[in-house]
Amino acid sequence: MERYHVLLSQLGFDSCVAIAGKYVSVSGTPLTKEVIYPALHTMMQTHAGLGMQIAAGVTRADIPKYVRLPEVDLDAVVEFLEDSAADVDELLRAQLGRPFALGTSAPLWRVTVVNGATVVFAAHHAIADGQSGPALHATLLSALNDTATDQSKEFDRTVAVPQAIPLAEPTEAYMNISLSWSSIFHLLYQLLVPKSWLPSATAWTGNSIPPVPSLDMHVRCWSVSAAQTREILRRCREHGTTLTAFLHTLLVGVLARVLAEERSEEASACSTVNVAVPVSLRRFTGVPPRGLCNHISTVYFFSPLRPVLVGGGDFSWEATRAFGKELHGSVSRAPELLGKLRLLFRCGVAESYFRGILGKRRASGMGLSNLGPFPVAKQEGEVSRWTISNVFFAQCDVVRGAAVKVNVVGSPEGTTNVAFTWGKASLDEDLANTLIREVKTTLDAMLEP
Repeated sequence: MERYHVLLSQLGFDSCVAIAGKYVSVSGTPLTKEVIYPALHTMMQTHAGLGMQIAAGVTRADIPKYVRLPEVDLDAVVEFLEDSAADVDELLRAQLGRPFALGTSAPLWRVTVVNGATVVFAAHHAIADGQSGPALHATLLSALNDTATDQSKEFDRTVAVPQAIPLAEPTEAYMNISLSWSSIFHLLYQLLVPKSWLPSATAWTGNSIPPVPSLDMHVRCWSVSAAQTREILRRCREHGTTLTAFLHTLLVGVLARVLAEERSEEASACSTVNVAVPVSLRRFTGVPPRGLCNHISTVYFFSPLRPVLVGGGDFSWEATRAFGKELHGSVSRAPELLGKLRLLFRCGVAESYFRGILGKRRASGMGLSNLGPFPVAKQEGEVSRWTISNVFFAQCDVVRGAAVKVNVVGSPEGTTNVAFTWGKASLDEDLANTLIREVKTTLDAMLEP
């Protein structure tokens, strides 16, 4: 997976993952250099990936290698921004549009501190998966609250990179990612039969992949209140299902209604949407929630386009429960996607394959990534000097990825925070805005007493 993300960034297909959070101290102290630099020093003693670069090789066929930097200049990776009009949509979008350069003396992460409170981490996907975002913020929060961190000391902007901290190995070092015989036969079937025979023939996938890669994109953030979140989770427990499954039924159902109202010839020919759901492989690799790694895969589902009306009266809990079970059952086969990617690289066709999809039909219409609750590690009765709230997560991959991505994370204050992201070329803006508005309206109507 790491080599895959290196190639995507080299081709201009992807940039990074980004996650924002707002920090507040009990004393009202803002996040200045004197406050955050000592905490970043501490973080670099924890996460080996923060001291890494990648030597990509002379040609794209060369196998990239991690290179441990001797030191990191914090002034080069931390930006302080004063802007009273800054909002999280634009902060995340700005980071997702900035790819990292490989083979330099700078690390593969950066931080933007806005108005002394909001911190936006951005990291190359080769060192960080989605869950690494909350892990970075959790580590920063712990460092700020650590009474052993001397924030009165004048810290050098230069951090010597620890040379002994081990870097998390690629997923295949921990588990088997080989293709099963059934997967091999399925691949051959997809290659040999007419395209009209495949489920993708009638799936909605948004606009085609642009002929020229572009990272221009939109970000729209939405916070589901803590009270609404509690009610959603109560109903999910009552019906024996999960938040991810609930969001899947809601999103696909509203998309179906919006497409039906659009009455376009293309939309009317679609009966399903191909939904991409990233799955963490940490349960297999043993990397803890607060670790930094890229242990992720994706599973795909051709979900029927069954409209959900504004009131939600036709919302199917049975279908929600069935999807939840199907998603749970798919986890064991999720590593095989990595096996397919490895096959592309071993055959030497990875770059030509990804270049070859430019201008072609997109594979997936919607992505749904749920990171779960923020990993707060607080002892009972402990009073924290710093707290974090308003956590939002987003990712790029707008060139070949799903037409619209729905990025979800549980924020420490109890809200469920959602970032909708889509490329300017992957989805019409009017359609995207209508979808987002109708999702909000439908959920509010469903949760009315």
